Amino acid sequence: MSNTTPPLRFSRTLRFQIGAALLALIVLFTLFSLYTLRMLDEQRAQSVVLRLAGELQATAQHMAMQAMNYAENRPLDNAAYKRDLRLYFQDLMANTRRFDDLCMAFSSGDFQEQLDQEMPMKVSLGSATLAAARELERQWNAFARKLRKTLGKADMPHLSEAARLIVENNPVLLQRTHDLLEALDADLRRQERQTGLVVRLSFAGALLIAAGIMFWFFRKVIHPLDRMVRGFREVATGNFSHRLPVESDNELALLATTFNETTSRLDTLFRLTARLQEGSDLNETLAFVAHEFPRLLPLDWVGALFVANDGLIQLEGAYSDGKPERLGILRFPLANTLLEECMESGRPLHIPDVHEVATLNSSYRFLEVLAERHRRDAIFLPVATHAPLPGVLVFATRQANAYRPLHLELLANLVTVITLSFSRTLKLAEHARLAAIGQFVTGIAHEIRTPLATVGMALDYSLERSSSETEKQRLELAQREMARIDRLLAEVLLYARPLTLKVERVELRPLLRQVKESLAAEAADKEIGVEIRCDAGLWLAADPDRLLQILLNLVKNAIDAAPAGTEVTLSARQEEREVVVIAVHNEGPPIPEERRERLFEPFYTTRARGTGLGLAIVRRLVEAHGGGIEVVSEAKRGTTFEVRLPLAAG
Repeated sequence: MSNTTPPLRFSRTLRFQIGAALLALIVLFTLFSLYTLRMLDEQRAQSVVLRLAGELQATAQHMAMQAMNYAENRPLDNAAYKRDLRLYFQDLMANTRRFDDLCMAFSSGDFQEQLDQEMPMKVSLGSATLAAARELERQWNAFARKLRKTLGKADMPHLSEAARLIVENNPVLLQRTHDLLEALDADLRRQERQTGLVVRLSFAGALLIAAGIMFWFFRKVIHPLDRMVRGFREVATGNFSHRLPVESDNELALLATTFNETTSRLDTLFRLTARLQEGSDLNETLAFVAHEFPRLLPLDWVGALFVANDGLIQLEGAYSDGKPERLGILRFPLANTLLEECMESGRPLHIPDVHEVATLNSSYRFLEVLAERHRRDAIFLPVATHAPLPGVLVFATRQANAYRPLHLELLANLVTVITLSFSRTLKLAEHARLAAIGQFVTGIAHEIRTPLATVGMALDYSLERSSSETEKQRLELAQREMARIDRLLAEVLLYARPLTLKVERVELRPLLRQVKESLAAEAADKEIGVEIRCDAGLWLAADPDRLLQILLNLVKNAIDAAPAGTEVTLSARQEEREVVVIAVHNEGPPIPEERRERLFEPFYTTRARGTGLGLAIVRRLVEAHGGGIEVVSEAKRGTTFEVRLPLAAG
């Protein structure tokens, strides 16, 4: 698993790509808007030019009509001439000035003065239109010179000659204005076709660009997101082996990579948990961890250490580079070590520099073993901190500074799962070991009992015929030892054999009285009183013989532990709706805590002639009834064993 993810190139990120696509759409929209505004301006300009061309033709026609009217109605006296001078001459001058301005505008393409607008009005005319405009201007300039020469002085113009000149030359001017209109119309139709073609091509290009952006967005964003949704659904159904393809190097690819790393971890942990739940072989479990955990964190060495009964911690197995490492029996003192600190904290402990830390304390002998194997970074993970064997799982690697906070956080989150799974593996291994021991002990006990009976009969025969008192004492001692061995074999067989219960309704108070009567003589010999506290009407669902065996064992132990002159209390009460609590209390010295934790272990005893199976059998019988047993021991209150058993129905 990589410790860091390489940074994405900005040009590869979706932020950049989506931003670029949006910018392209904005630019495209802006260009279309600007082009549309330009088209509107061109249409406005074309309408203006057409209007001005029509005005040019109308002006020529108006000049001709005025000249014809004046030629037909020439003034007869001086008063009429002055009237025509005031009306016709001024109108003629205005029309010639207007015609002159329009000709100049068409030849230059600048119509700003003619329109008297603030916005510029520069129109691009075609070559044919410009040629027609220049020809019209040339023809008009020649006509205008003749007209000015014919009119003469402005205060007394020759209007009749001017009218005749206008009528004679007007057909040519009208033809030139007509030519200009036709050229202009053809030019505008050509521009309209070009504009339509550009619009269609631009629209097609915009559609292609938009379709390309949509295709890219679907391929790069929508499709990967859809795959991720399906992937999350697969994981939600428990398919942790599902992986997403990583086909790019953007944020979605980073998300897919993170998804694959997460599902890989989940798959590894799921298979690890399943393997630990199924198997009972520690070496197989370590082999699985050695092969699968490198997906989660840097790892080339893994080992398991467990605390033995003598307080030392022992390396039970190790794998190096995925292969078992034969190190022999390695045992280390646990006190004042990092292994002890790890188990006490219950959290992963990181040793960043194994070589340096190993030199800090002479008790760090296990770190010296790692340093000798050139491991430079290690993590201690506490497993099975309560039962059956407390210990530590060690991850190590040759890489310096390989373990980062994310690895410690990962193991801290998984410590409960791994601990419970390893505990189950160890319990299964312990159960398998005890089952094998039980089968072996059962066979041995049967083999011993037959010769033991023969030896017993020989002792009885020798005792009957013996006449020496010293010899009789030795034979009686041998008989007592034979009885103790027989009792030990009986307890071993009881502990090793499968239990069969004959459960029935049992009234508790008469059973407690029976226990008291059975142990009355033993209690009297030790000057111990036995008191019963039990309400009538308490019934249990139990095997009466097994229940009697439980109580006899507990009360006998209490009598042995109680000081002379005190009492052993045997009480029973209904604590919950379906639970009865039976308590056996004595006022003897408290049991040390380190001994209380091991009281129910088989073969553990502090008595010189004890078998160490009594309380182990008691717990087994109690648990077979679906109950539990606890011990409370305090200096001022004595010791109490509490047995919880189910209340009989009805």
